[in-house]
Amino acid sequence: MKLKMLVMGLALCGAVSMMKVCAEEAKEAAPQEQVAAAEEAAPEAGTEVTTLQQWVTYLKQGGTTMIFIGLLSMLGIGCAIERFCNLRRSRVVPDGFSAEVIGLWKKGRYDEVSDLCVASNSMLARVVETMLQHRDSKDYQEVKLFAEDKVGRELRLENRKSAMLSTAATLAPLLGLFGTVFGLLSAFQTVAQMGEMGNASVLANDIGKALITTVGGLVVSMPCLFIYGLIKNRLALYAVLMEEEVADLVNQLFVRK
Repeated sequence: MKLKMLVMGLALCGAVSMMKVCAEEAKEAAPQEQVAAAEEAAPEAGTEVTTLQQWVTYLKQGGTTMIFIGLLSMLGIGCAIERFCNLRRSRVVPDGFSAEVIGLWKKGRYDEVSDLCVASNSMLARVVETMLQHRDSKDYQEVKLFAEDKVGRELRLENRKSAMLSTAATLAPLLGLFGTVFGLLSAFQTVAQMGEMGNASVLANDIGKALITTVGGLVVSMPCLFIYGLIKNRLALYAVLMEEEVADLVNQLFVRK
């Protein structure tokens, strides 16, 4: 009985020793596999890499974060195209529109003024429609108040339509920073697993992810911020033009009757 227990104890000790040896070999093999993977991913010496292939490699290194940055870039491009197409002077303060309105209004042809506003479909036309609703008012200050209130609402609506550019410009660098932090964390984990093996090629993928996401975020953010500034300046200019046109219309239609 004692002999059997002694044999079982020796067998158990041998099994534990084998498990420890296997675990140590697995730890040693992990960095070696990472090194092999990095060497396979690296381009062979003397192989020409085109600019397109290099950028594709960068995008792959960026991982999932680059997908979200790409979506933000599409959002910014779409918003910029919509703003440049719709935020034009002909859609805000058309040339000659006020003169036509004044001519028809003074002749009492209000239906034609309404038709002209519908055909124009501009911001100033919607303000004139508000004036038409109060054309029987004897207080020009009241009409001016309603018109200016309409102008303010229209400008706020146009400003909201360009808010997506500001969102893309703000979120893109933050996503890039997130990718950078994530890539650095992965790099530190790789260093911890490698121990003293110090092969820099193993860290190339993690460091590439850390850097390319920051670059991608800035590449998206800077144009969006620039275009957003242009749109804000254009809106400020149109606001001044609208104030001048409304003041002139109120003066011509309600003060000088």
